[in-house]
Amino acid sequence: MKRKEEPQIQKPQMLIVDDKAVNRYVLKSIFEEDYEIVECQDGRAAIEVLEEKREDVTVVLLDIVMPVCDGFAVLEYMKETALCTVPVILISSNVNDINIRRASDYDVADYIQKPFQENVVRQRVQRMVDLYQIRKDGMFA
Repeated sequence: MKRKEEPQIQKPQMLIVDDKAVNRYVLKSIFEEDYEIVECQDGRAAIEVLEEKREDVTVVLLDIVMPVCDGFAVLEYMKETALCTVPVILISSNVNDINIRRASDYDVADYIQKPFQENVVRQRVQRMVDLYQIRKDGMFA
């Protein structure tokens, strides 16, 4: 008698964009149990992923300062293509008033300074994903 296979529950996708492999590794290790992780080392690659997987990405963890194409270029792309419903959490060591103001112009969900603590990042990311899901489901406008 064949055993009935249980359906696979698909994990939500998280896009991690950072030019430093160690940062991507740390973030991936925090979230890989709960999310399918897609990694990019620069903004141009992130834009390509967002073009391809626009309906699948649940949350973006985005560095600001990167070669080729920075985090603000990714935010501009997301704004122009109506991807503003995807929560973006900036994770950067470059925290200053100018970047915080620029990030708020793009409706960034949160801003976490590197180096970060695992439990803080996990809580804040989950909180933002939950809030965006509630908003998407129309529970509050």
